[in-house]
Amino acid sequence: MKTMTMLLASLLLPAVITAADPAPKAAPEVKAKAKKEQVYELPKTGKNLQRGSAGWINVEASGTRLIVKFFDAKKKPAIPDVERGFARFQFASKNPERAPLHREGETLVSTATVRPPHNFLVILSLFRSGEAESAESYTFKYP
Repeated sequence: MKTMTMLLASLLLPAVITAADPAPKAAPEVKAKAKKEQVYELPKTGKNLQRGSAGWINVEASGTRLIVKFFDAKKKPAIPDVERGFARFQFASKNPERAPLHREGETLVSTATVRPPHNFLVILSLFRSGEAESAESYTFKYP
C-alpha cells in the first residue's frame, strides 16, 4: 500500500505542480502604431524647380496654357504665396511671346495662348500682392 501511495503521489505531483504554476502568459503584442507619413512626389510632367526653403514649383505647358503649381518643402501641394506672375517665352526660330499669369484656385495660369511647339526658354517672374518688383524669378529651358 505504501508503494501504491508513493506511486500515486509520484503520478499526481507533476499534475499538481503544473496546475499550481499557471502557464506563462504570452507577452502582449505591442503594436507601435507609427503613423505612416505620406510620401508626396512632384509631378512627372513639366519642369520642377526648387524655390529654396519655400518648396517647389512645377511649370507645365498644358494645351495652350502655362500652368504653375506650388508645393511645400515636403512636396505636398500648397497654396501659392504669390498673387500673379509673368512669363516670357523665347523660341529659337520666332519672336518672343509674353503671358501674364493669374491665380486660378491653387495654381497660376496664363491668360495668353502658348502655341506649340513647347520647346522654349522661359523667364518666369512671380509677384506678391501689392508689390511692383518680382518676388522670385526663374530662367529655364522647357521642357
